[in-house]
Amino acid sequence: MLGADLLAATARLLEIDFEGYFACRIATDPDPSNEGRGMSGYTMALPRETRLDQIIRLQVDAEYLARNARPPLPDMAIRIGVGVTGVRYDGAPFAPAAQALAGATVELVGGDRPFADGPVFESRNNIVGNDDAMAFVIAPFHLVIRGPGATLTATDYLDPADPTRQTWQFTDPAAYARRISTCQVEGDAEVAEAVNVYDPYGYFRDRRRFLEREIARAEAALAGAEPATRARLEGDIQGYRSRIFQLERWGDRVISKIQTRVDWRHDLNGPQTVTGALGGTADTGTPWRVAMWFGGWDGDLLIGYTRGRLTLPFLPA
Repeated sequence: MLGADLLAATARLLEIDFEGYFACRIATDPDPSNEGRGMSGYTMALPRETRLDQIIRLQVDAEYLARNARPPLPDMAIRIGVGVTGVRYDGAPFAPAAQALAGATVELVGGDRPFADGPVFESRNNIVGNDDAMAFVIAPFHLVIRGPGATLTATDYLDPADPTRQTWQFTDPAAYARRISTCQVEGDAEVAEAVNVYDPYGYFRDRRRFLEREIARAEAALAGAEPATRARLEGDIQGYRSRIFQLERWGDRVISKIQTRVDWRHDLNGPQTVTGALGGTADTGTPWRVAMWFGGWDGDLLIGYTRGRLTLPFLPA
C-alpha cells in the first residue's frame, strides 16, 4: 500500500472523457425558476408531459421518454445518456481503466432541495446567477461514473466548511465564483459537430415544417374518429401549434442556443471515492478536477449535449 506522500509525489494524471445528450425540463425567463408549466418563457410543458422541474438529467428511463420525448425525437438518431468515451494515463490510452469503465454511465445526483429533487442550473432569475450571460452554478455537484469494473464518485461543496450551504445563503457571490460557468460561446464549431447542426435556421425551419405536417396528418385523421381518439388528436394538434408559436415568438433566442456552449472548470473539494479496480491507485486525498461544457440546446425538445473530462492523480499498479 502506497503512503499518501509517496502517491502524491509519483502519481500522474488519469483522464476520463465523457459526453452525450442530456435532458432538462427548465423554465426560462421571464418565467420564475420554479414555474412548472411554462407561461411566459420560451419553454413549456405540454399537457401530457411532466412539469418543468429544472433537473439536469444525464440519464433518462423509458417512463421519462414515454411522457416527454416530443416528436420527432423518437425518430431521430439521438440517445439521451452521457457515457465514458475514453480513458488515458499520462496522455496515453490506458487499457485497464478503459476496460473497467467500458460503457460506463455518467450522472449528476443529489437534489437542490427544497427547490428541486435533482441537480439544476441554479439561477433563480438572476438572484444567484446571470441568466443573460448563462452564468450558472450547477447545484449540487455530485458526479458518479459507474462502469462494469469500477465506480468513481466526486463531490464539490460551495462551502466545504458547511456542505449544506446553498447559493442563496451566501451574501457575496464571489465566495462561489469558481463554480459559476466560465464562458459562453455562440456559434461554436465543437458544439455544431457534436449535435450535427451546422445550419441553425435550417434546423428549426425543418422543425416547423415537421410540425405543420403533423398538424395536417392529425386533422385528416379526425374525420370519423372515435371520441377518445378525437380527443387525443385534438390535444396533439394544440401541442404542435403551441410549439410553432414558441418558435415564431422567440425566434433567435431559441435558434442561437443550438450552437451555444457554456463551460464549467473547477476542482472538487469534497469526498472522492473509487470502488472496483482501475489498474492502479487513485489519489483521493488530492482534489480531482472537472472540465465540462453544456450546449447544443434544443429549446423545443428540451435536450442538449455535454462533453467533459474528469482528471485525477493516479499511479498504475
